[in-house]
Amino acid sequence: MCNSYLNGWKITILIILIMMILAIPLPSLSASISLEYSIGFNDHFQLNTWTPVTVFIENKGRSAHGTIEVLVTSGSEYDQDLYQAVYATDVELPNNSKKSYALTVLITSFVHELIIRLRQNDTVIISNSVYLRPYFTEKSFAIVVDNYLSPDILSRLPNRLFPVTVSPKFLPETYYGYDSVKLLIMNAATIRDLNDRQYQALTRWIKQGGYLITTAGLNYGALVENRIRHILPIEVLGHQRLFEINSLAKFCGRKLTSKDPFLVLNVRIEDSHVLASESDIPIVIQKNFGHGQIVFLTFDFSAPPFNRWDGGKIFWDKILSLQSSISNPMMELDNQKILDAMFANLPARFPDFKTGGLFIGIYLVFLKFFLIKIRKPGKQRLKNSCYLLVIIVSFSALSYWYFFYANHKQNFTYNSFYQLDVSGRDTPAFGKYIIGLYSLKKSAYRLSLGAFSQPVTHILSKRSPQKIPNPYVLYESDTEQRILGVLNSWSDSFYMMNSKLDSPLLGHALQDDDHLTITVENKLPFGLVDCLVYFKKRFIFIDDILAKKQQVMKLNLSDLKKTEIFNDQEAERIINRLVSNGSQSYLKTMQRNLTKAALLQVHNKYRSRRDGLYLIGWGQGGLVQPTFIQTNPAGKRLTMVNWALPVEITS
Repeated sequence: MCNSYLNGWKITILIILIMMILAIPLPSLSASISLEYSIGFNDHFQLNTWTPVTVFIENKGRSAHGTIEVLVTSGSEYDQDLYQAVYATDVELPNNSKKSYALTVLITSFVHELIIRLRQNDTVIISNSVYLRPYFTEKSFAIVVDNYLSPDILSRLPNRLFPVTVSPKFLPETYYGYDSVKLLIMNAATIRDLNDRQYQALTRWIKQGGYLITTAGLNYGALVENRIRHILPIEVLGHQRLFEINSLAKFCGRKLTSKDPFLVLNVRIEDSHVLASESDIPIVIQKNFGHGQIVFLTFDFSAPPFNRWDGGKIFWDKILSLQSSISNPMMELDNQKILDAMFANLPARFPDFKTGGLFIGIYLVFLKFFLIKIRKPGKQRLKNSCYLLVIIVSFSALSYWYFFYANHKQNFTYNSFYQLDVSGRDTPAFGKYIIGLYSLKKSAYRLSLGAFSQPVTHILSKRSPQKIPNPYVLYESDTEQRILGVLNSWSDSFYMMNSKLDSPLLGHALQDDDHLTITVENKLPFGLVDCLVYFKKRFIFIDDILAKKQQVMKLNLSDLKKTEIFNDQEAERIINRLVSNGSQSYLKTMQRNLTKAALLQVHNKYRSRRDGLYLIGWGQGGLVQPTFIQTNPAGKRLTMVNWALPVEITS
């Protein structure tokens, strides 16, 4: 009896010890991990722009892994549209390590706190809340990247920008992290020392229209590095000793003089433009890189005599004025109109009226026929009753198979639309990509839109009763960007991605007395069909544009004059011709819903111009290749191309 009593106590003590051991890891893990962060640029950000968030995690305990999440809250409780956008990345924390992780988030409101947390599975290890109101600005940024910089330099930067100094470790790792940056000043040595993702983000931002000011100072060793030579192919001829730079008087209205001599670099840069020079020594050099610009200063702006020069402010104002502007897309369809058009061609949807009506009509004819037969007395009554039962069962099975099962087996589907706006070789093309996901039952999905991180946001359709999006997480890693989400039964989710890219269409147009000749080189992986050209207030159909080929098309101007000047009746005629075969394909449905709005927008913008034409074409493919992980849903893709092309008049 005593032994059994003691054994019971031993078992109880053992269970208590095991429970205590199991309870130890989580508190010890949270106690050994510390988290620091930086939001935006030196803890400042501009509302409604993409903002970098850098998180530093130090682990003084055992090895751990988890997920960093940044939660951005938008909407209001009053309007019942409060939701959190979640941005995340995986972390690996070896024993006694300190690591940094960068995310890019879209902040649309400073009313709600920003939450930065480390989560392991479903458990939050550590979490910080950030009150955003003190840190936002309405101005774009002028950024000087340096660990040590005199505040005097910031005070000389243009007043219409918000000047900040930023340590290199806080620079974005995505190109759209520079969304709010108007002017970026960084020396060559700092560019050389950026991590790979920061360097790729910087170069891509410049290519898409960014503006970088750089210099090398006295130590020009960084200029021979491959990273610098990739964006600035430079030849250094040595230093030159000067007492003054008179050419700056012509450049910005104030010359630079000094009692003591100072050094400038004597350099040459391929395919560049010298904006100011002193005795054949370049002082300010401008170089195009993609669709952006790089300005190289051959003197050190942070050292004497420049940092004490009274012309510093007007110099930086002049530098900012040199930045070329990139115009907005020439034609951009309304997002809600695009969503409505995509929704009208759901891969899983109710049958069309004609098919459904015909099916029900045939069923009713058979039903009436055999009901009349059954009502007549006689030996055939039982036989006709059996026939009626067969008809009911057969039509029920057929309706299930044709109307329900065909859609039910596609319980998760998608379609996408890409609008590509092209306006010239020297201007980036604008791309707007929208993808719609649809589910008949509750479904989880993992969607990849490519290896490069992109500025992805959700869109809510006005036809939907939902005021907030279905839950999703925008997941970033070194190799790809994914959207992880859940669709509820009979629901949809739409995501949009805006981007800039090199023009995939090249060509020119010539007009003589009789013809308009259009030369087109299409670098897209697909051809363009149902192409329309707008010229002199008229739309005219032209030949299809083939993929990966150069074509020459001639339009007879006399035929063009026979075409009606564009009006509502002409718009209906064009739409009727596009959809004349009655097809319910994705292409024809989108054309039926979007063409009139596109034609009206082009006509309103271009009717007063006689020196250009505008082309609209449709491609049954996409420039973005959506990839679903662990699922393979049916989907449809479509691209609409809009191209503004100047017309050269020849005699």
